[in-house]
Amino acid sequence: MLLLICAQIECEEEMSIGKLMALCKSLWLSATVRTNARPDAPTPGKCHGTSSRLEKLIEDNPQFHLFEGALTSWAVHPDTLRFLHSLLTPGMSTLETGCGQTTVVFSIAGTRHTCIMPDEGEAERVKRYCAQLGLAKNITFIIESSDIALPRNKLIPSELDHVFIDGAHAFPAPIIDWHYIARKLRTGGTLGVDDYKMPSVKILYDFLCGEEEWELLGIVQNTAFFRKLHELKDITDWPGQKINSMYPGY
Repeated sequence: MLLLICAQIECEEEMSIGKLMALCKSLWLSATVRTNARPDAPTPGKCHGTSSRLEKLIEDNPQFHLFEGALTSWAVHPDTLRFLHSLLTPGMSTLETGCGQTTVVFSIAGTRHTCIMPDEGEAERVKRYCAQLGLAKNITFIIESSDIALPRNKLIPSELDHVFIDGAHAFPAPIIDWHYIARKLRTGGTLGVDDYKMPSVKILYDFLCGEEEWELLGIVQNTAFFRKLHELKDITDWPGQKINSMYPGY
């Protein structure tokens, strides 16, 4: 871990004590939550030359969401933002349902990012903030509900390296999001599921934890991260799913 810290410091021209402490915490957290990860799992804390922008985002805590006429922030925890960033490398093909500070993290990491959400005003606020940080215009916004966009929108890449599910939370929206992206996510790709404790989301979390195609990398605050290990079984193969193993006549 000391080598990782030294390597990160070399990537920054200047690093305050506060930033150094935040980096140490991020690296410790990433190593902790990934104790069950495979040897070839993504390396946390890899230098992308962008940690200063990430910490700037966390410090600013910009408010992108509108609730009852007032701007607010429904952002994931800062540790989650840092861990998400550690999974990403420039040029990755990424997608998320929902929009917010995670969207900025994808831009900071330099991925080719697709963001699906129905609120155009929210997207514009994210665009303006990314411009303030001097980030490249590497986000494709699809202003539409994900259950409509995912099955038919031609802007969605055919192969993905990382997917972050944090759009509509009412049942069955998280499962619909997963259904349409699971086969597009490449083997070895990673998946984030936010608010996994919520009953309508926990159904998906419990399913992924039990199936052999998925590996739980770890949980950071309220977000679960998975790695896709194998291609998915045919959707008609219900006996092949662990979730049905206790069903009579299995």
